[in-house]
Amino acid sequence: MGRLAVVAAVLVLGATACGERSEPTGQNAPLYPVTIQTGDRPLVVSHAARRIAVFDPAARTILEGLGIGGRVVLAGSGASLDLREVRRARPDLIIASPEGNERDLSRAASATGASVYTAPGDSIRQVERAITQLGLLTGRPVTARRLVRRIESRRDQVAARLARVPAVRVFVDVGFLNTVPEQSLIGDVLREAHATNVVQSPEPGPVDTADLLRLDPQVYMATSDAEVTLKELRSGPLRNLRAIKAGRFVIVDAELLQPGPAIGDGLLQVARLLHPNAFR
Repeated sequence: MGRLAVVAAVLVLGATACGERSEPTGQNAPLYPVTIQTGDRPLVVSHAARRIAVFDPAARTILEGLGIGGRVVLAGSGASLDLREVRRARPDLIIASPEGNERDLSRAASATGASVYTAPGDSIRQVERAITQLGLLTGRPVTARRLVRRIESRRDQVAARLARVPAVRVFVDVGFLNTVPEQSLIGDVLREAHATNVVQSPEPGPVDTADLLRLDPQVYMATSDAEVTLKELRSGPLRNLRAIKAGRFVIVDAELLQPGPAIGDGLLQVARLLHPNAFR
């Protein structure tokens, strides 16, 4: 599906940016109507979403962070959705997966009158945008700004610590020698953590052992769901990697690398693991 990615064009943010006033709620609140540009057409939202169908697990973590998980009336994952279930749930906002079927989403929107939104999430900045946009769509702009400020504080902390630290070459293993593309959220985290993935691939996928041995990363970084250990690597075909010989093997919490409010903590964890001396 082509992304229905929503790029904020919300001028009302300026009206709420000064001060920590109470969050506007209700159909007649000053915040609304809000107009958001959705690719080739604007999305006009007249009130805060109260019944939400979400088919993107990462977006659901944003809703939880906004304190509105209780508004979710239907949840799923992946590309498929059951139109009958959506009709029964009667959502006024549908949050789609990036892999969602555009035709199914269009039918669901027509059947329910719901707005359809797909959260961007291929960089830390896009995650911040998604949090801001969902805050607007659900009447929680102040909470959204707090979440974004927390991410920004982590980014500032990392930038200050690593100001004079050179980049390190790493291999990112997300399981079975699969790695991430350069243009991805983890790829963006690596850049801010002064690191580069030795595999410069435009698409996710497995890496050949011989290629990895030739690239010879300084650090081997695995996500916590990759189910790989240093002991296993030292007894396998990658035992001659300098990272493995030197024991420069780190595991990062996979949940912190999802496109949600915890991404700032994920960046901080990656930076600490890759540059421990900078944080002493």
